[in-house]
Amino acid sequence: MRALTAARAIAARVGSRLVTSPTSHEPPLVLVFSKDRAIQLELFLRSYAQHMSTPLPLSVMYRASTEAHRQAYEEVFASYRASELSVVAETAFKPDLLEVLMTSNARHVIFFVDDLAFIQPVDTRLMEQWDPRDGILSLRLGRNITHSHHRGGIAQPQPASFESATRGEQPLARWRWSTGTLDWALPTALDGHLLPLPDLVPVVEQASFVAPDSLEEAIGQYKFLFKWRWGYCWEQARIVNLRQGTMGLDAGQLLAAFQQGLRLDISELPLAGHNSCHMAWAPALRRLAETSGAAA
Repeated sequence: MRALTAARAIAARVGSRLVTSPTSHEPPLVLVFSKDRAIQLELFLRSYAQHMSTPLPLSVMYRASTEAHRQAYEEVFASYRASELSVVAETAFKPDLLEVLMTSNARHVIFFVDDLAFIQPVDTRLMEQWDPRDGILSLRLGRNITHSHHRGGIAQPQPASFESATRGEQPLARWRWSTGTLDWALPTALDGHLLPLPDLVPVVEQASFVAPDSLEEAIGQYKFLFKWRWGYCWEQARIVNLRQGTMGLDAGQLLAAFQQGLRLDISELPLAGHNSCHMAWAPALRRLAETSGAAA
């Protein structure tokens, strides 16, 4: 009922239709969330730089619970200043997030979390030129996504409306979010969906949340506002989620490894078995000079 009441309020604000701004030529707002996981954020940034044809400027909203975690983040940020990295030290998650979203002139926002890694190349031009009226582009989905590890490894049927499509001379697949199930029915997922920013802001304003996990759940209540749009993806998913729990190391152990100069290496990630948005696999810890980046 709360979501329905909020949806009616949103519709009233925007003249009974969702708002898009097709005249803006700003690149998408790339926003990464992180808490006490500098070593995983470093892997994300490294794989992002490797696989994006021209890495877009990005913002990191982070929270460090101790001085040691803060220093680890500072070390990561110092290595990426040249890549146009903006940093927001979180004090109150929702107000901080709204300030970032509402001060941007971008047509789109794409959210990431720090336990993601890029594993396939992405042509930046496609994201820069994406028309909000086309639909929602997903980097986490692909024809290879047939199971849901997050839900116990169950089979995940692909949408019946799946069909080939081309955007920006790139072969993609598309479907209606309304015809999908599980991950294929989540247009508002926080990990790698190119969402229309003007449409999303009123949803974020209305939603109740305190952290990235509760943000995804909160805006997911309004997915019916987006489910009639097309979804687009590549043949192979561009990113994969490597959950902290799948590595067998807790945040303290990962921090200690980072302080010792070790970094996560996923060069041997078994991509042949990549059939879910989440992967249970433990990356190796090596010194940065020894790593070969993300999986090619």
